[in-house]
Amino acid sequence: MRRQFPLFTAAFVLACASQSTQGAHAAERERVVNLVPFDLGNCFPTKLDLGKTANEYTLQAAFRAARPAIGECLADGKVQNPAVATRGKATIAMDPSGTKVTVTADGLKASAITCIENAVRAQVAGVSLPAGAKPVTLEAPIEREPAAMVRMGVNESSDVVGAIRLALPQWCSCFESLRTQTPPELTGQVVVVRPDVAQYADRFKLPDGGSASKDPVHATLTASEPSGTAAAACVNGQIAKLQFKTTPDQLTIPIQILLLNSSATQGLASNSPPLMQFAQLDVVREQRQAEAFAALARRQNVANVYDAHVDAYQAAANSKDVKKRKSAGAMVKDLKSGCAELVKADDGYTKALEAESAVEQQAVTLAQSLKAKDATWADAEKASQAAVAETQKMIDAAKQLRAANEKACPKEKF
Repeated sequence: MRRQFPLFTAAFVLACASQSTQGAHAAERERVVNLVPFDLGNCFPTKLDLGKTANEYTLQAAFRAARPAIGECLADGKVQNPAVATRGKATIAMDPSGTKVTVTADGLKASAITCIENAVRAQVAGVSLPAGAKPVTLEAPIEREPAAMVRMGVNESSDVVGAIRLALPQWCSCFESLRTQTPPELTGQVVVVRPDVAQYADRFKLPDGGSASKDPVHATLTASEPSGTAAAACVNGQIAKLQFKTTPDQLTIPIQILLLNSSATQGLASNSPPLMQFAQLDVVREQRQAEAFAALARRQNVANVYDAHVDAYQAAANSKDVKKRKSAGAMVKDLKSGCAELVKADDGYTKALEAESAVEQQAVTLAQSLKAKDATWADAEKASQAAVAETQKMIDAAKQLRAANEKACPKEKF
């Protein structure tokens, strides 16, 4: 099995939120957490073309294609133990009778298990093994660090940030303009006013002398890039519809909505946080790996059909039965078209690997530019270079196999 590349994961901590309480001499501060990136690939999911017949590469492609959805299944700390890392595995087993997905992990609740199982099943829908075929099985890791979970109950400000993050999958219409784009960062403030204060806002004076907002929730997020202006406005409107609990009269919370998009074709802007740039490349690379495995699965199915044609031709050509030997001539047409399809499938697999390599090379370039300013990025550069080298070996092998197949294709002689 090809090596799994780990996500570049980090814990993000926002600036402190201010609490304005009637009569207070100084504003208290709350440490805001729950900065968990959201992959827009979950808003606009795509199903890979795995063919109709499964083989040893099908499950590899399906699991990687399901990773954005699996990640979202584990975004909420309530479906697992938020105090420790989630460690487990998904076992996918397919035989002629159907597909079985089993998820095991300590502390993982039934809702998360069902969510992960459904994410995988969505990718293998319509794919099966024919009667008599050998079963195929894949065991894949399921992991989530505590810092990458939304953890409620830290404080009121963090709970607001967490509630907004968990609501993002329901606001997918806000991100329609970013369906295939690299998403910008959305930043700004959310002001939460106690309902009893908002009702009589004109009568309340805050410590700074200003009046409380008459709106229970008011968001002023802006996008770091013009492409996200519409998304920011839409999200502001959705946040205003939420209800939050707040003890002080008015709570002002700095907000960062971190967005990734596994369906995008480019990396994040250079002014984005380096860890987010790496995370964006990583989710895209995961999908490129899925596409490469899918191309390999389709290629294997074409090869199996072609091999069956070759076996049938050789059996007929070498038969002692005169009629069968004569029938071999009629099989040449199928051999030619089958071999041409195989070469075409070889090209498709190579193209998919090259797309994966391009993303890996972007990671090398990014790591090198960061290392020039900070030597601690050397490990990231080394890991990215290793990924490029490994994929290049696979590209070279695929091209060699393609050349050999083309050379071996039957040719009519006149």
